[in-house]
Amino acid sequence: MIRLKKQADRKVRRGGLWIFSNEIEDPPVKDLIPGAIYDLMDFSGQFLGVVYVNPKSLITARVLSRRKIEIDSNFIRMRLENAFQSRQAFCRDREAHRIFFGEADLLPGLVVDRYGPHIVVQSSTAGVDLLLDKIVDAIDDLFSPQSIVFRNDSSIRNLEGVPIYKEIKRGSNVDRIEFRSEKLSFVADLINGQKTGFFLDQEFNRTILKRHISSNASVLDLYCYSGAWGMNAIEAGADTVTAVDSSSAALELAFDNASLNHCESKINFVREDVGQFLGHCSDQWDVIVLDPPAFIKSRSKVREGRQGYIDVNRKALGRLKPGGLFVTCSCSGHMGLPDFLEAINIAAYRNGRDLRILEVLGQGPDHPTLMTMPETRYLKVIIAQAI
Repeated sequence: MIRLKKQADRKVRRGGLWIFSNEIEDPPVKDLIPGAIYDLMDFSGQFLGVVYVNPKSLITARVLSRRKIEIDSNFIRMRLENAFQSRQAFCRDREAHRIFFGEADLLPGLVVDRYGPHIVVQSSTAGVDLLLDKIVDAIDDLFSPQSIVFRNDSSIRNLEGVPIYKEIKRGSNVDRIEFRSEKLSFVADLINGQKTGFFLDQEFNRTILKRHISSNASVLDLYCYSGAWGMNAIEAGADTVTAVDSSSAALELAFDNASLNHCESKINFVREDVGQFLGHCSDQWDVIVLDPPAFIKSRSKVREGRQGYIDVNRKALGRLKPGGLFVTCSCSGHMGLPDFLEAINIAAYRNGRDLRILEVLGQGPDHPTLMTMPETRYLKVIIAQAI
């Protein structure tokens, strides 16, 4: 049993799932067993929920259920099945999508992505690590996949004090799998690719972009990785794409995807740091997509990361034609939407540009957010027009 300090139960009662080390009255945090399951009580001894714990983590306990229930195979299967069923209306025809998204699906620390017959599981906590056998059994039962891959290589695991590793739990040959995304085909590397092999959180946003693309448009795809933004633009009628990334592995993947979709002749691949590219190029484009990696990895880096967003957006806007379309993104969870909008506004002002916002988007509906936990809302996507 874990008992909270006085008034430390308020956040949990309002829907929060995280308990920090300084909110626990007893037992001593150092005496808790990493990954073990406990009943959570308020200061007076009233039951609040079932949690798993990790004394090595600042987030010492995470709520699994608000009912007194055994965390067994049936519980895991129920959570997975409920999450899968909730996505059927919008993911039924999508070969690749997120099946389970941690806190938002009420099992903190677990991510499950589907790529057709292949499933990728990602654990970010000691508690989920101890449930992995049950999770694999439930996935086998529900989906009968050809392969199950563990991508337990997120840097978040360092904060939990658990080892980083990758493992093919079921099947084989998952370093290059193909899947369909509407009319396009893509290659994903489930072992060594970014995230779980592909940026699935932008899938719905790329579809939305297509309705803004005019025929014969020129497109600049910055931090292109797999080339998915550019190829969706071509599928919507764009004439040419310049795809920029500093990673040779990313550009090789993007070229393979372009070849797979017979559009490699329309894409110019440039291996260069995006900042340096924008610093010396003189061309302008009808559409610019700016989708960088997270510039803010921790709260201590907010100020530095904010300046990074201002600088790269300012440089990118300098390459946009008058009346052009600007798609700019941030996946930094430590930067909220108001701060991101302010950074873009500063960048536009310093560039002497005015922007009209057409769409404000976030991660797709297969990456839902929990109303009571803004921490689950991390992706910001702004589609704007230069005026």
